[in-house]
Amino acid sequence: MPRPLGCRWHRTHCPQAGSRRRHLLGPACHARSRAGRRPAGRGRTVHLRPGLSVLWRGPGESQVGVDPRCAVVLDGLTPGDQRVVEHLTRGPTPADLQRVGRAVGVEPERVRELVARLEAAGVLDTRPTRSSWSLAAPDTEESYWSRLRDDGDGAAVLAARASKRVAVVGLDRVGSFLATFLAMGGVGTLLLDDVSAVTEDDLGVFQARDVGGRRATRAVTHLRAAFPRLRTSAPGGTRPDLVVTVSTAVADPLRLRHLRRAAIAHLPVVVGEVAVVVGPLVVPGRGPCTRCLDLHRVDADPAWPALAAQLLTSAPTGTPATLAQLGAALAAHQVLAALDDRTVTVTGATLEVSALDPVPLVRRWPPHPACGCDAPSAPATDPAAATTTPAATTAATTAPAPATTGPTAADGEEAGDGEPARAEALAPAGSGSHA
Repeated sequence: MPRPLGCRWHRTHCPQAGSRRRHLLGPACHARSRAGRRPAGRGRTVHLRPGLSVLWRGPGESQVGVDPRCAVVLDGLTPGDQRVVEHLTRGPTPADLQRVGRAVGVEPERVRELVARLEAAGVLDTRPTRSSWSLAAPDTEESYWSRLRDDGDGAAVLAARASKRVAVVGLDRVGSFLATFLAMGGVGTLLLDDVSAVTEDDLGVFQARDVGGRRATRAVTHLRAAFPRLRTSAPGGTRPDLVVTVSTAVADPLRLRHLRRAAIAHLPVVVGEVAVVVGPLVVPGRGPCTRCLDLHRVDADPAWPALAAQLLTSAPTGTPATLAQLGAALAAHQVLAALDDRTVTVTGATLEVSALDPVPLVRRWPPHPACGCDAPSAPATDPAAATTTPAATTAATTAPAPATTGPTAADGEEAGDGEPARAEALAPAGSGSHA
């Protein structure tokens, strides 16, 4: 009888690595209940999760997928076993697989065993039906999340995003790219607000013929042309699930104060002279808020209120194309993480990126004890320990960070640079293997 599946890569990288218990394979080995999965029926096709490939490693070894988070190595296979596994890339029915098995000398029971073990490893798409719904191309967003979710249902991610409403206030080059990325990610309703005129510095999403037109109006035109199912309006009194404010030099404290008092979650994005700073995500009842960051800045520089007042009326300087897209993509990533209820790095932190270094700098911020934003108080930061930052950035971003980390991945997760999990369960009875 085949031995249980083992996971060598996860024994090195996962939080349960010290446990003597071995994990099952798959993209989410820490929550591996397969009780609700439907086995492949006689008339149903057997699909690998979208985007996964079957690769030949050598005699007796095949690999499904590449990234260790969703890959598995099968060893101890016969040449016929490998042919059966390779045929899965064609989406066959169980009867098709049995015909392939007979042609290459693999017994029917062995074919069923191969399919069952691959299903247990989490590399098969076992959903009864596939959804055709998607605001974005199903071969990109839906397929991507199908590879990562434990249930393989990437369509559920897009269905949830389609019900969300996000407001984007400020549609310069960064803001317009941000709105486009959110539409591409499948957000159902985008409420755009910016009465300023399109300038040549905004070109990117905007085109030359848009110069002089109202930013919000022109952005809606472009987005609806590219995404016909996108909603760009909502009934009066509708509360967005999240508001993103894009500002130049310094965030507008009056606008952010209104959002705090209305208990609306919001994410400030500030475009400075050198960097784009994203965060922190302000959620009602949690800290820190942007006022906390202002107070930290004042602690370090008593002249900050006077400087910030002047920066509010400063003229925009424009943003280089690569930095604008980098900052917009970073903000969109965090917005989608919040909508998906995934880990959000900018909760209590800011991400700062510049054209000099594409890897975001993460700055951690505690709530300020003098703020009164319903966040738990924290010791005030010693202004003497402040780091020097560019002058023309928001109080929420240029204040010397109470704690600064080095460049990190966007949401603090493992980079996935280990090797694929190795399965010994698919070896024929009596064959040896390693976990």
